Amino acid sequence: MKPSSVRIQPLLQRLPAILAFPAAPSMLWMLLALCALRLLAHLPNLLGLAFELGFWVMGFKLAVEALVNTAHGRLEALGGNDVGATDGEAVKQLLLQVLVSLAIIGVAVWVGRVPALVMLGFTVLLLPAAIIMLAIDQSLLRALNPLAWATLIGRLGARYFAAVAVLAALVALSLVAQVAFAMLLPYDMGTLPGGFVSLYCLVAGYHLLGYLIYENHIALGLDIAPAVPRATLANPMEDEAVAGADALARDGQHAAAADLLQQMFRGRGASDPVHDRYRQCVVAAGDTPRLVKHSREYIGSLLATGKDKRALAVATETLAHDPSFRHELPDDVARLVAQAAKTGQAQLAVSLAQDFEARFPGSERAPEVVLAAATLMAERLGQEQAAHDRLLACARRHPGHPMEPALREAQASAQRLLEIARRAGAQG
Repeated sequence: MKPSSVRIQPLLQRLPAILAFPAAPSMLWMLLALCALRLLAHLPNLLGLAFELGFWVMGFKLAVEALVNTAHGRLEALGGNDVGATDGEAVKQLLLQVLVSLAIIGVAVWVGRVPALVMLGFTVLLLPAAIIMLAIDQSLLRALNPLAWATLIGRLGARYFAAVAVLAALVALSLVAQVAFAMLLPYDMGTLPGGFVSLYCLVAGYHLLGYLIYENHIALGLDIAPAVPRATLANPMEDEAVAGADALARDGQHAAAADLLQQMFRGRGASDPVHDRYRQCVVAAGDTPRLVKHSREYIGSLLATGKDKRALAVATETLAHDPSFRHELPDDVARLVAQAAKTGQAQLAVSLAQDFEARFPGSERAPEVVLAAATLMAERLGQEQAAHDRLLACARRHPGHPMEPALREAQASAQRLLEIARRAGAQG
């Protein structure tokens, strides 16, 4: 791919947007969450140290993600799904920072403070070049090569030093904020706002370096084609599979589209949108047995992850295509009945609970299911006699069960409703 011919706004004109980059809602909540996590750094011993380390590692990872994505022309703020696309680059950038920090500490310990301060000054000036080189070549050795820095700075010229000046200001702001909040707020409460300012400046600084690469990609001889495509679904493989299935579906090959998507269910499984698209293809193909088979597996998976509402929707859809559909696991059926009753879907709850006692005679969930279904039958569907008989039979079948009193009470209520209905009928 040839370098982009789109006019790119100069860095200094873009600076307000660059500094506002971490304030986008999609990033702000991640920064705040990390700062909240940092409060656990006050835990004693190694546990607190682990949380402090985790705070900086994750914060630095956000910064590297911002650099890499911006360098490839992705100027919008990152979202939660974008984090993790460039783990390899983040590890190398972290290692670069560690090596530079150890070098400065080593000079301070073995040579003296003044040489260490001089080295720190050169680091402020030259470390951005090393960071950029590592982002471009992904080679730690080349990133530590002073000749490579000189070449890079020569190509960027004054724009490099302008970026360094902004970075130095961000570093100074971060340090001042941490000291000020620590002095002004009691009981280490300054950790939270101080940490937030530090993370904000870190992400903004790396976004700035990414934009410097993006703005000058022609001078640097770079291809800015996106290195890591962002997945619309759970991952790029799902995106590719759904795109392929959509192409087949447009040609009327709905069964083939379903076959393609079904391959995604193996191994770690697929996300809910892939399952939904698969079901659409199966329905379009008119393959009801295949839909029922998938429903039995998918409902169990949804319930296992606490998605009872979605599982009930799948059961409802399946019943619309096959009224004889019955789920095969008693615990799952009990949860579906409970969900239907909770959401006021009386007829659906009763349909799902149909013949539960006969289908699962040994299930301990039978009293629960019968109580829910029979109560709806008596109170909502005008089936007082059937509800009474069902409650009575269940109470007799499960003597001593913790729910027996509730069954007896519901039975008495159904009996009263039945008598009221009979008197009304006699008067009519």
